[in-house]
This record gives sequence, C-alpha cells and structure tokens, in this order.
Amino acid sequence: MKPTSRVPGLRGSIGEELLKEHISYGPLVQQLLKKFNPAPVAAARKRAANLDKSAAFSRTPPPPVRAFAHITGGGFVDNIPRVLARTLDVVIRKGSWDMPPIFQIIAEKGGVPDAELYQVFNMGIGMVAIVAAEKADGILKFIRAQNHPAWIIGEVVKGGGLARVV
Repeated sequence: MKPTSRVPGLRGSIGEELLKEHISYGPLVQQLLKKFNPAPVAAARKRAANLDKSAAFSRTPPPPVRAFAHITGGGFVDNIPRVLARTLDVVIRKGSWDMPPIFQIIAEKGGVPDAELYQVFNMGIGMVAIVAAEKADGILKFIRAQNHPAWIIGEVVKGGGLARVV
C-alpha cells in the first residue's frame, strides 16, 4: 500500500441488507487474491527458475490487492483505518458511486449531517479493497465481471491513518 493505491468500493446498502440475505464477499475475495496476488512461494520459485541465485532472494514487489475493509457499523471513518499504516490516509470521494436513495431520505428527513451518515452507514458500499493504482482498472473490471457493481471511490494519500470523506 502506498500513497497512489486506489480504493474500489463494492455495492451493498442498508435496505438491501435488511430485505435479503447477507452478501458474502468471501468467494470474491478469494477469487481476487488467487488472480491478482500470486502465492509467495510460487513467486519465489518462478524467480529462482528464471534468475540467477542472488536475484532469487531479492525483495518481491507488494501484491496488487493490498487490503480489504468491510464497511459495517462505523462506516468508512471507523473501518478503513484498521487496514492503514499510520502514515497513510484514504480519501473517499462522495458522488463517485451510485448511492442508494435511502441514505438521502435519512439525511433529509432525519436531519442527519453528512459526517454522521458516512460514519454510521455504509452509504451503499459494502466493502472496499485497497489495490495498486496500476492494477486498479483491471481489478475493477474483474470485480464487475463477477456481477458485483463496483467503482473507484477513493485513493490512498500520505496522512495519519485516517479515512476522510470529501
């Protein structure tokens, strides 16, 4: 994870969760890791077969899929920082995904401020993945091909271990 990593979000609203079975992201997470993050041992063997002995033990680049955060109670503000280094923030951009109308109704009818909405509710994003910027488009395409609506909703920047919604 570094300041240019991207943050795809996968759809899941409170209304959907209340009216149907819970969405399990487990199979998708396993598919993403299998496709985009090679096993460390297999990667080391591949390097050893293709390179001289001294290069076989060189540092491997970080995997494209860096972290996942399930957006449950605590919303973006409390859940995403759990996977961040203390020197990084995530900036989530409002309006970068299709937010279900229920959250607008809650805001307007309940007089709930934006800051509270994004801390308490998932705002239609059930999970986020933090991925390498150069692989973000391919990972997003793969997620969508698995029939999960997904968008790039933010990015990782230098900071203090916080999630900020702007």
